[in-house]
Amino acid sequence: MKRDRAKSQKKRGLKYYRKKKYKKAVYFLEEALRSKKDDPQIYLYLGYSSLKLGDTDGARHYFKSGLITNEGNVDLMKGLAYVYLKDDRIEDAIGLWGEILDKKPGDRKVKQALKRLRLSDDVEKFVEDSNPEDFLSMKPPFWVKLKPYITGISIVVAVVIFAVAFYVSPLYDRALKKFFPKVVELRSVKLPRQEEFVAQNGEKALYYFKNEELKHYFVKIKKYIYKNKVNRAIILLNKIMNSNALPQVKEKFKVLYNFIEPPNPLSIDYNPQYYEIVKDPVAFSGVYILWSGRVANLIKGRDFIEFDLLVNYIDEDTIAGIAHVKIAGKFFINNRMKVQIFGRYTGYDKKTGKLFIEGILLKRLEI
Repeated sequence: MKRDRAKSQKKRGLKYYRKKKYKKAVYFLEEALRSKKDDPQIYLYLGYSSLKLGDTDGARHYFKSGLITNEGNVDLMKGLAYVYLKDDRIEDAIGLWGEILDKKPGDRKVKQALKRLRLSDDVEKFVEDSNPEDFLSMKPPFWVKLKPYITGISIVVAVVIFAVAFYVSPLYDRALKKFFPKVVELRSVKLPRQEEFVAQNGEKALYYFKNEELKHYFVKIKKYIYKNKVNRAIILLNKIMNSNALPQVKEKFKVLYNFIEPPNPLSIDYNPQYYEIVKDPVAFSGVYILWSGRVANLIKGRDFIEFDLLVNYIDEDTIAGIAHVKIAGKFFINNRMKVQIFGRYTGYDKKTGKLFIEGILLKRLEI
C-alpha cells in the first residue's frame, strides 16, 4: 500500500512540475520520498523544483541525498555540479564534470559548460549569469509530457469510433432526414448512368470538359453547397451549363441550383472583383457580390430605389466600374454618398460595360 501511495504521490508531483507549479511539486515529491528513499528520479526533480524556486540550499540537499543512495547517477551529479558552481566552488564543479565525462564522454551540456568556463574572461560574471537550464536537462520525464496528449488522443479516438459506428448505422440516415432533409435530398441527386457525359462536337459550347472532369465536378459542387461556398458552386455550375456536357447530364447539374441559398454577406466564400465578371460574364451569372462605392444617378420609387454604384470609388480613387443597382425598400441615401451593397449579379451591357445588380442589403458608409 505504501509503495502504491508513493507511486501516486510521485505522479502528482511530476504532473505539477510539468505545470510549473513547483511548490506543489515539492510537496508531493516529498510525500513520495517517505516511502521510496532509493528513487533517484524523486531526488532529481526535488532538486530541479528547488532550483526553479530559487532555493539553492534545498537543491544541494536533494542532489547530495540522492547520490548517497544512487552513487554515480549522472543527472544528480550534474545537478550538484551546478550548485557547486553557484556556491563559487569552481574546482568542485569542474571535478564533478570530469567524473561525468568519464562515465558519459559524449555529454553535450557538460562539454559546453567546461568550454564556456574556459573561454570566460570574468569567472565571477560567468557564475552570476549562469542559469540551470544551460547546464541541466530540466524537462519533465517523457511519459509525463506525453500524458496530456495521450488523454486527448484517447478522447479523439473514442469520438471517431463512435462517429463511424453512428455513420454506418440506420440512426445516421434517420437523423439526417429529421434534422437535415435538404442534405438527404441533395445526396439523392446523382448523375445518369451512361458512358458518355460530353458531346463530341459541342460547337456552341463556351467551356469544354472531359467525362472524368464532369464526374469529379458533380461531387465538388455538392461539397461546395454542403459547406455554403455558394459563389464557387454557382460559377462551376454556370460553366457546366454552357459547356459540351450532354443535355441529360446538364439536367442533373441544373437540379443542384435549387439547393443554393443566399450566403451570409459577412462570410461570403468568394467576392468577385468587377473586372473578373466583365471578363467572363456568363460564368459569374447569379453570383453574390459585396461591393463598396459611391451613389450616382439615384432614382427613388415608391418602394424601391435604383442607382449607379461607382465601384471602389471611396476616397476619390480610380473607379473599378459602374454597376446599376436596384433594391426594394426605402433608403435615405443621396448621390455621392458612400455605400456598401450586397446583392446578385444579374446581367452585363457590353456597349456600356455596365453590370446589373439585384440588391439585397444596403449599408451607408457615411452619414
